[in-house]
Amino acid sequence: MKIAQTQNSFAGDEAQAKSKSLSFGFTLIETLVAISVLLISLAGPLSIAVQSLNSAYYARDQITAFYLAQEAIEYIRAVRDQNYLANNSWLSGIDNCVDTNCTVNFPDFTHDVCSGTCSPVLLNPGTNLFGGDTGDTTIYTRAVSLVTIPDTSDEVIIRVSVSWNSTGINRQFQIEEHMFNWLGI
Repeated sequence: MKIAQTQNSFAGDEAQAKSKSLSFGFTLIETLVAISVLLISLAGPLSIAVQSLNSAYYARDQITAFYLAQEAIEYIRAVRDQNYLANNSWLSGIDNCVDTNCTVNFPDFTHDVCSGTCSPVLLNPGTNLFGGDTGDTTIYTRAVSLVTIPDTSDEVIIRVSVSWNSTGINRQFQIEEHMFNWLGI
């Protein structure tokens, strides 16, 4: 009888050891599942945050591009208005931008014809103004051209294109406006 009890007690110890090893394995599986659920629940909000930041950067860059385009249109208008005051032809001084691309240096109130592709817009670190002959290269490239309209000499289309690279994607913004020789000079 003593031998039978010893065998039963040994069998009981073996069963306890198996149940303990199963419970340890089960705890490890539970932990891995809990960590996976936690990671999945965090991945959604984090991806939304990343997408929101990219959208905010794109919006910032697009607003800057719009203002750079508007600045170029204002430059062309200002040259036209100065020509009226000086009693010159309305396109005098900007006629080299007709049907070709030019860059505008608004702080110095000058422009240059682009040879090939236009150079990037510079940002003066001292004044924080875009344009100028010196400064840091920006992500923006601005091209201005005056497009003639057939059968009229009193109207041109000011076409401004601003391109940039935002978060690895090439972007472009184009604006057009009709400008008239409203005084007939």
